[in-house]
Amino acid sequence: MGILTQFTRGPRAAMRASIVSGLSVGLIFCAVTLGIAGAGASAASASGSASASISITPAPTGASSKVGSYADGQTVAVAAGPNSVFAPHSRVVILECADPGGDAAHLPTSLMSCDENTVQGDTTLVKADGSFTEPKYTMFALPSKTLGEQSNWHPICSVSSACVLFVGEDQNDFTKPKAFSRAFFVMGAGPVTPTPSTSTQVVSPAVSLSSASPAVTLPAATLAYTGPPVWIVVLAALGLSMMVVSMGLRRVIGRKSS
Repeated sequence: MGILTQFTRGPRAAMRASIVSGLSVGLIFCAVTLGIAGAGASAASASGSASASISITPAPTGASSKVGSYADGQTVAVAAGPNSVFAPHSRVVILECADPGGDAAHLPTSLMSCDENTVQGDTTLVKADGSFTEPKYTMFALPSKTLGEQSNWHPICSVSSACVLFVGEDQNDFTKPKAFSRAFFVMGAGPVTPTPSTSTQVVSPAVSLSSASPAVTLPAATLAYTGPPVWIVVLAALGLSMMVVSMGLRRVIGRKSS
């Protein structure tokens, strides 16, 4: 009580109250500013990298042209770098789908243009940063006798009918996060000399991975902002407390001066 009496008396009492008030406003301002900055940083982290890449290794023969070729039964590696297209720890499905002409105008829009018999033989899981690697994916000329398909089945992937790889979280729902590889042809069974280069397509998290056009939009996977850190809340609470104290001091000083 004695300390409060000394604090509220004398010619400098009003100055002390003003200092406390100023400090409280400063603490609240800092807490709000840091909270907004933290929200922005979390949103940026949630959206992932501004660009992502998907690759097929080895690259197809004739990759320097618009559409290269793979051999029927050839094993390739399919991968994507860090991105915000796919949700962390989700499962992705890889399928061959028809892309007549090898351009964006003919990209598949539903499972009807894809062959579910070409799904990868194991489970491919996305890492925390959106990347994944499927080391052993088999390319097929379609329809495929190896897969037990008849000659009149669709889709067609051949030396003259281009295809793409569909990579998505749900092949039954093309509105879910998905991506397409570069278009390619599949030749009949025969030796293919692999090239050490890698066929890579760079895209933003909101566009298709097709090399033909970046105009095919994809829903981006995002992470939720879980709120500011505890210390920011404590800082704001301390600022509010000091503001209440300063208001009380001003009242006491005003009564004594009157």
